[in-house]
Amino acid sequence: MSKFVTTNAIVIKKRRQKEGDILITLFTQNLGKINCIAKGAQSIKSRRLGHLELGSEIKASLYEKNSYYWLSETQSTSSFLQDSSFLNQINLLFYFLEILNSILPSGQTQIKLYNIISKGIESISQNRYSSFIKQEINLLEELGYGLPSEISTNYNAHDYKNAQLLIKKYFESIIEKPLISSKLFS
Repeated sequence: MSKFVTTNAIVIKKRRQKEGDILITLFTQNLGKINCIAKGAQSIKSRRLGHLELGSEIKASLYEKNSYYWLSETQSTSSFLQDSSFLNQINLLFYFLEILNSILPSGQTQIKLYNIISKGIESISQNRYSSFIKQEINLLEELGYGLPSEISTNYNAHDYKNAQLLIKKYFESIIEKPLISSKLFS
């Protein structure tokens, strides 16, 4: 059985496929984390390509058939790259998206998580470092991992650099591998 769904989504990963297609991982309000294919989206004539930048918030029209999603239309609601011009912000975005792609379960709907992720990306875009760290803390708590006391202590003491380092190490311990994106602009 097939059906059409329209939902707000955040682009957290994309991979080019042959013949002009793009495989996209979205975190949606209504469906949770999903993978979908955007047929022909790499074409110069495609209006969807500009909306599918990493960190962008979009309104997506999806077609579901046999438990797989096809992205038919998109409309940009918020673009990360529009306001960003600093490499450290882009690096932080890649880091955050890598964590999200690794840690979020597929197909579980959680509106609160969607809001945390949206606020986290907005904080990066607006260069509000302490707000971003707060969203990382909210993400850990909402996912049920709890928060080590050292992170809380450093965050409350406004020692954001050490708090971020501890959060990164904690995420790496949860996903059981080192994060690749943190090495991009070191």
